[in-house]
Amino acid sequence: MKPDQRNTLFSSSIVLFIIGLFLIGPVLFLGTGCSAKKLVVPAVTETPTLKYHEGKFVWHDLLTDKLPEVKKFYGGLFGWEFEGKDDPKAPYTLIKLNGEPIGGIVYTDLKKDLNESQWLSYLSVADVDSAARYIEKNGGTIHRKPWNLANRGRLTVVSDPQGALLVLIKTTGGDPSDREPGVNVWLWNELFASDDAAAVKFYEDLVGYTHESQTVRDTAEYHVMKTGETARAGILLNPFEAVRPNWLPYVRVEDPAALIEKVEALGGKVALAPREDIRKGSVALIIDPSGAAVAIQRWPF
Repeated sequence: MKPDQRNTLFSSSIVLFIIGLFLIGPVLFLGTGCSAKKLVVPAVTETPTLKYHEGKFVWHDLLTDKLPEVKKFYGGLFGWEFEGKDDPKAPYTLIKLNGEPIGGIVYTDLKKDLNESQWLSYLSVADVDSAARYIEKNGGTIHRKPWNLANRGRLTVVSDPQGALLVLIKTTGGDPSDREPGVNVWLWNELFASDDAAAVKFYEDLVGYTHESQTVRDTAEYHVMKTGETARAGILLNPFEAVRPNWLPYVRVEDPAALIEKVEALGGKVALAPREDIRKGSVALIIDPSGAAVAIQRWPF
């Protein structure tokens, strides 16, 4: 996707949309108890690419305690397929679309007083151990120290200095190739930050991003994070002090309005329906049966 195309996503109405996205509940705090389970997982790419794209989000795992419900939901909504044990507490389930791996589901005994489930995004870095040291030195938190996960690579579970949770990874065999995202696969990742300028500086130093900024409402800025000429993610100021920062994944779809008609029937909720004043009705926010949020976007719109 060309950077100039990507930048057109962010109209003056983006703030209204983002406000809706992050008023849905607290963020899951992933401690070592959740992440320490030994999982047998596949590689990020079935065929090794032997190429790395630092700054790219290369994988997404859903942490949930409602495996049957979310499989029914995402299968019915996006046509996703699932591989793994036919067990409501199977430790890991692979998500595929048209036979290609695109993500996974990790069964986790969630603490209900803390949160519901969450999508966890994996960010490619050049050196996981150096990145972890940078995180600690600059006010972030290491929830699971760097370790080698067979097939997947070397990784660490962290929060940035503002509390946004993610996984840093150096994949085994290389990262997925850059290409136009297909329908019903991952399109974008977006950070809602309590200090957008600090977040931009932090991630530029972490993975070598550059950025382009646009004014989206009054003096509010939207920052498109790039490696070379490729747009990788977005950062926006959080207008609410009580809402914890979070990385939100987007799925590309053909018709968000048609999809939201299925959401409740499949056990989910619609947090924000498409509206003409928000990206010409091209985007919506949905919540799966276990409480995990994901944005859906028609692209281009």
